[in-house]
Amino acid sequence: MLHHMIPISLTPFHEDGSLDDDSIPTLTRFYRENHASALIVLGIMGEAHALSDRERELVIEHYVSAAGGKLPIIATVSAPATEVAVERARRAHELGASALMVAPPPGLTDPGLLSAHFERIALAVDLPWVLQDEPVTTGVRLSPDTIVRLAEGIPTLAAVKIEDVPTPSKIHAIHQRRPELRLFGGLGGLYLYEELVHGAVGSMTGFSYPNILADVIDHALAGRDKAARSLFYQYLPLIRYEAQLGVKGIAIRKALFHQRGLIKSPAVRAPAAAADPVIAEDLVNLVQALGLPLGPQEGPV
Repeated sequence: MLHHMIPISLTPFHEDGSLDDDSIPTLTRFYRENHASALIVLGIMGEAHALSDRERELVIEHYVSAAGGKLPIIATVSAPATEVAVERARRAHELGASALMVAPPPGLTDPGLLSAHFERIALAVDLPWVLQDEPVTTGVRLSPDTIVRLAEGIPTLAAVKIEDVPTPSKIHAIHQRRPELRLFGGLGGLYLYEELVHGAVGSMTGFSYPNILADVIDHALAGRDKAARSLFYQYLPLIRYEAQLGVKGIAIRKALFHQRGLIKSPAVRAPAAAADPVIAEDLVNLVQALGLPLGPQEGPV
């Protein structure tokens, strides 16, 4: 489950901002057919920050149902307060999640308090979990030593998603200390090739063409370094364009998913806005220049 290509899934909305649960089966089938080994819901790409607690539960429930046991669902349960994260973890478990993803509470840098926070969540449910190391959003920069100590002290910590640049250097440092710990890149796939070279086992990101990243990972893990590097560099212009910070990156991806018939609307949750005409035009030109499909998809792209 915790290996290879694990997409961060979208949360689809109707134009009026309500949850579009009808698109979730379509998205789930798309991810599964495009080489996902699992699926993360309620990540940054999933606009979890803009969902009510009831909506968060509905998203988990709908994705678990759509997966039908064929694709493990990893639920993000991060929260500013330990009790809230514990409650979310328990509910995710009850709703059928196969694993959890947890980021540090915003601004919490004390190693002892961080360890206690993660231990409480880990003890609350019998599930493996992924530590999300994402300092841009949380304001928390976890050192390689801290991550290694957490892995040594909490047996259910099964993987770490590294989004603290330079990610290849951090992955290398952790891998040298604890080679059995599964390390993943993120950040839209911007540094995937280099991350794989230095010990990553895959990627967790919302890139719109996950099969491309899956092929890069296949080549790299099989020792086909030249093929991995060539394929990654071929599509790096789109990876770079999608990886714009904040809601713009989500809006760009939603525009592509909508264009391909995978969601009913490109809407993002207000007060954020969908991709503007300049971005939409540039995006179409870029995708066409790379020879990628833009129309409705049936099966793998």
